[in-house]
Amino acid sequence: MNSKVLVGITIQENSRRLIDEGHRVAKSLNAPLHILHIRKGETIFDHPESSLLLEDLFAHGGELGGEVHCLCGEQVAQVFTNFVKENAFTHLVIGEPPSHIVSPSPSVYDEIINGLYDVEIIVLQRLSDEEPLRSVSGN
Repeated sequence: MNSKVLVGITIQENSRRLIDEGHRVAKSLNAPLHILHIRKGETIFDHPESSLLLEDLFAHGGELGGEVHCLCGEQVAQVFTNFVKENAFTHLVIGEPPSHIVSPSPSVYDEIINGLYDVEIIVLQRLSDEEPLRSVSGN
């Protein structure tokens, strides 16, 4: 089986660390690197600062040899897990969610973790609980 590495990012500076870790993993496996951002809703371009930071993150990933993907959808976890399965990714690099978000229903993070059984998932600990401009869950 050929390895494929996917990095799931949100529009925040912490995502640069995720891309760097994904690059390290891909290099160690001699595997292709892919970077994915999913925006809840129909567009990612509703805030100029979001677009600029996402462009910067995608440029960084591209400089490391990554292929970048940006998708939109209402069911973020489902779009994410479908993308992983349809593209046969073997390794996933994601960040842990902010500790200040508490919800009675499963988070996007939980749904992704619980929905992918055949994928090695690497979760990077957050350096801080900075508030993202836009999170994967669109909150």
